[in-house]
Amino acid sequence: MTEHRSESERACLSRLQEMDDALARMEDELPDDMLPLGAEARKRVGFWLQRIAGGGADLSQLVEAMRDISSLMDALTARLLLVPWDGHGAPGKLKS
Repeated sequence: MTEHRSESERACLSRLQEMDDALARMEDELPDDMLPLGAEARKRVGFWLQRIAGGGADLSQLVEAMRDISSLMDALTARLLLVPWDGHGAPGKLKS
């Protein structure tokens, strides 16, 4: 079935997989208050991964979804940059 995918579909699948991988790496470092946002971002990425992998997805709809997902990822990244690193067990430092 992969051979029938358009170049655009392959590019979208690749980008969505990269986003999912990045979100998975972020999960361990996210503060508790951002975990629901991270889960929502992964849910949306997963939805589009399945939809495109299943074939026949309207890629024009994906444009808006990618904007939304990118905004979520930007918020997560910004929060990670603003949260003091807990030092993985360093005494006296707390993750907020």
